Amino acid sequence: MSSVFQHLTYFFKLPFHIQWRTVLVQLPRWVPLSILHLTSPKGPQPFVIALPSRKNHSIPIYVFVPPEPVDLGDKELWGPNGEWKVPVVLDFHGGGFIMGSPLEQAPYASMMSRELGAVVLSVSYRIGPFHQFPAAIHDAEDVLSAILDTEAASEAGKVLRTEINRYNRMTEENRKRRRRNRGQRGRSKTKHHHQSDLESGLSTPNSRATILLDPSRLCISGFSAGGNIALNTTLSVPPCADFETNTLPSQHRNATSDSKTALFSPTLPLNRTQTIMDDPNHSWPTVLPPPQSQPRFLPLLLFYPSLDARLLPHQRPKRPLPNSLHPDSRKQEKPKTPGLFSIMSPTYLPKRLRAHPRASPGLVRPEDVQRNATILLVLPEKDSLAVQSDVWVDKMRRAGWDGPVRFGDGREGDWDGRGYGYGYGPGDRPTDPSQSTDEQKPENGGLEVWHGPKCRHGWTQFPTIALGKHERMERDLVFTRALEFVREKWRKVVAVEELGNTSQELRLLKIPTDVDEGVAESSGSRAS
Repeated sequence: MSSVFQHLTYFFKLPFHIQWRTVLVQLPRWVPLSILHLTSPKGPQPFVIALPSRKNHSIPIYVFVPPEPVDLGDKELWGPNGEWKVPVVLDFHGGGFIMGSPLEQAPYASMMSRELGAVVLSVSYRIGPFHQFPAAIHDAEDVLSAILDTEAASEAGKVLRTEINRYNRMTEENRKRRRRNRGQRGRSKTKHHHQSDLESGLSTPNSRATILLDPSRLCISGFSAGGNIALNTTLSVPPCADFETNTLPSQHRNATSDSKTALFSPTLPLNRTQTIMDDPNHSWPTVLPPPQSQPRFLPLLLFYPSLDARLLPHQRPKRPLPNSLHPDSRKQEKPKTPGLFSIMSPTYLPKRLRAHPRASPGLVRPEDVQRNATILLVLPEKDSLAVQSDVWVDKMRRAGWDGPVRFGDGREGDWDGRGYGYGYGPGDRPTDPSQSTDEQKPENGGLEVWHGPKCRHGWTQFPTIALGKHERMERDLVFTRALEFVREKWRKVVAVEELGNTSQELRLLKIPTDVDEGVAESSGSRAS
């Protein structure tokens, strides 16, 4: 109750123009779970776990448990004691860090769970105006840490596994009850199908008894702001001494403080407990294990991610182009006025912190990205983030993060999303593993780019009724590719001899001050 009181007290101290917008953007989070039977009828339907986190905080996690095992071709369906070894997909919704909900992710999360036989965890991370950066990053790290805690040594790791298996047992009991109620004919038919599953190797007598989360087969996905978070999980950020965040500046004590220099948003009252960011004078490593201990590729699905937060949406380049689809265009857009996201975003991420590498992960050096992360980057054409995304792709390419590009605009010889292999997979290995050479193994997981011509930002999450024929077709194509991408990458490994956790050797990170840095020099290479 004290937390609710604090939220209400804080809310009523916000300016009115923030208050009514807060109510508007928070409404989707109060939609009941039952609505998913309409928006995501194929299922599986999620249940919610309150996952323990730091500072006595609990993170709501929407959990999608697969209806049955899926053979991914790697023969890793069962644990040593007959447990059902289940891959994990960690997903983050979009919304500019001020809105959004895992409910909008349900069709995507259900699809990933069904098709991959994976437990999908969709995170309801903290957002503005009630929380500030880096609250969402902390939530992502805590959920990821719980996934990686295979021994359930932490409270979060134990709760996650206990609640998933509790739900799994309840589901199986309900199945058995329905079988009994269907009568002898129904039971015989069910037994026949179950026996077929046994013979095909997709089920065992105790396959519904215990779920064993398999973090070695992990996929992390994110949409828009969620893509920012997903990329963040793979970064080891060097010391960043430009940001003095250890103490609250004296300017903040003055209600008329300059928003350009204030560390926290001026909309936050003085009695509001701030989210204290880790000391920027120390490195901030990823919680992922180093590739030496886990060389299997980690698929990273980034759907139109926000990579550079230094400009608010209305301040981004006044032209959507040039970009990879139209490199020669110089079409100008009309000047934009501040909209919802430009007004609300500073309540989560104040201007002073927008250039921090955890807020703008596109500014981090490619060598500081987890090397076994393999990236599928989805870029819709009609997106104000297109220019910064193209700049980031160019930077990654120059650092050796290679991979195919799909333009999808009908150009001759365009890649169709099939028949391209990048990495070192079981099918590529010599019969004798000792005969393998370092040259056969990639130095990183690679970067694959998928352009969505004539598609809008967020189109993959829009209700089907809101999409035209072209966007529906593009969504089906990119989701098909995403599933294939994950299946492919889970069968591949990365070179590990020269890699590993280099967080102790990270050089001081210099944040570029010019927001448009690199745009001009890279515009020519985007068409290649």
